[in-house]
Amino acid sequence: MGVILGCVHATAQDVLRISIQELKKMMDGGKPVTIIDAQPKDVYKAGHIKGAISLPWKSQIPLEEMWNIPKDKPIVTYCDCGPGESDSADVASQLIQFGFEDVKVLGDPSIKGWREAGYPIER
Repeated sequence: MGVILGCVHATAQDVLRISIQELKKMMDGGKPVTIIDAQPKDVYKAGHIKGAISLPWKSQIPLEEMWNIPKDKPIVTYCDCGPGESDSADVASQLIQFGFEDVKVLGDPSIKGWREAGYPIER
C-alpha cells in the first residue's frame, strides 16, 4: 500500500481475505461486524447474508453512500464474482481509501459457499 495525497491507496489485491468459517464464527460469537453485499440491488433482494447491507459496486462509490457505514467495526465485503472477488475487493479498496481501517473481503467461494454451508440468508 502507498499513500496518495494523504489518502491510503489500496488496490483490490491488497485487501485481506476472510474465510466463510471465520465470518460465521465472528457472527456466532456476537462480534460486531458490518457485512456489505457488493452485488446489484436485484441480486441482493433475491437473497443475501443475514444482516448484510447493500452497497452495489460502482467504479467510484459516492461519499454519501458510505455515511451510514460505521467506522468503528470490522467490515467484510462480498459478491459472487468468483476467485478474484473483483467487485467486493474493489468496494473494500474504495472503503479503505475513504478511511475505513478494518476491511476484508469474504474469500472465494463467497456467497456461493455461504449458501452451500446452509448459513443464514435473508430476502
